[in-house]
Amino acid sequence: MSIDCAKQIAKQLMALNMNILCWNRAHIEKSFNINGKTKERALTIRQFHVLMFIKNANIHTLSEIAKWFSISKSSMSIILSKLEKLGYLTRKQEADMDGRKVFFHLTTKGKEAVAEAEEMALDTIAACFSQFDAQTQARCLAHLEEFNQMMTAGGKQE
Repeated sequence: MSIDCAKQIAKQLMALNMNILCWNRAHIEKSFNINGKTKERALTIRQFHVLMFIKNANIHTLSEIAKWFSISKSSMSIILSKLEKLGYLTRKQEADMDGRKVFFHLTTKGKEAVAEAEEMALDTIAACFSQFDAQTQARCLAHLEEFNQMMTAGGKQE
């Protein structure tokens, strides 16, 4: 592949990233609790992302999670403490560690909350794409599956 083509792919990927951020704001984020104070038991989008990350990324320490979200440890500590207080997370010190590392794990309530919020988000997304005909949906699905495989491989051919 030429350098010019690779640069165009990079530009399109950056544009896609921005479009996804904007699309999420317009369609998905409005389904979540805005500031954690208005809807009882409803997760904020940040809380949902943190819980999903712990569930799917196998990263469980405050430092690792804060690093991945590009926020300070103190800010992440507030988020994790709130999730723990709400009963979505437990805090554990692993036996083989020196006692300073704390690991966060989803509780049953946390798993249920993630599943419920994920289903709500999936319904919202599906509704946006249901307006397209079956052929367009199938084509979109095939491209997304291929693109996700490429992203999982880190942009390298397998």
